[in-house]
Formats: sequence, structure tokens, C-alpha cells
Amino acid sequence: MSEFEEPPSSVSDPNEFQSEEANIDDRLEYRAAFSETLTQHGFPDTLVLARERAEDVFHDRRLDLLDYLQENEPDSVRALADDLGYDKGVVSRDLQKLARLDIIEYVEEGRAKAPRLKHNHIAIEPIV
Repeated sequence: MSEFEEPPSSVSDPNEFQSEEANIDDRLEYRAAFSETLTQHGFPDTLVLARERAEDVFHDRRLDLLDYLQENEPDSVRALADDLGYDKGVVSRDLQKLARLDIIEYVEEGRAKAPRLKHNHIAIEPIV
């Protein structure tokens, strides 16, 4: 190889991508189609979660948090915990898990982070 030749690259050329060669997870395609169907039938902005995620995430306390956030806009995590009578640390950890899954988001209000639902609807992928 001369000093002016570039060494062979281990990175594929994006122009050589063949879509039929792409290995797309069938469950992701199914979830996307389900979400699109929900949108077409009047449920826009719907987050579709895998069943495995839902089993791990949704329990009574977290459902209480989501129900409360659907009807209220607390000023902070502490206010949410106080309103529901839960420990602030427990509520904070629950909200962090929900934020990682794109279910809630935080709105900065001064020094406080106010939790808010991020989507209008949350659905769990069908079993069949």
C-alpha cells in the first residue's frame, strides 16, 4: 500500500446498505403497527410498551402516581409524594424508572423538577 492509499475501512459504506438485508425485530414492527393503528383510531401520542416491561413497571404505587399525574400537576417530586402520602425517596426512584421508559418527563419550575405525563396514552402490546 502506498502512502497515499487509505487503509481498508471496517465501517460499511452507508450507500451500500440493502434494506432487504436489514434484520428488523418482528416485535418492534408489530409494536409500531399497533401504535399506528391506535393513532388512526383516535388515540394519538400513544406509547406502546412490551408486556415484559409493563409487568416490571406497573404496580399499585406507580399506578397511583400515574393516576394522580393524569389529573394533577404537582409543583415538585416532594409535593407529589406529600399529596399521596408516600416517602419522597421511593416516589423519586419510581419516577426515575418511569422517566427512563419515556412515560413521564420533568418540567423545570425554578429549582424544582415537576413530574408530568409525557404521553396522552400508554398501551401494553397485545398478547397475540
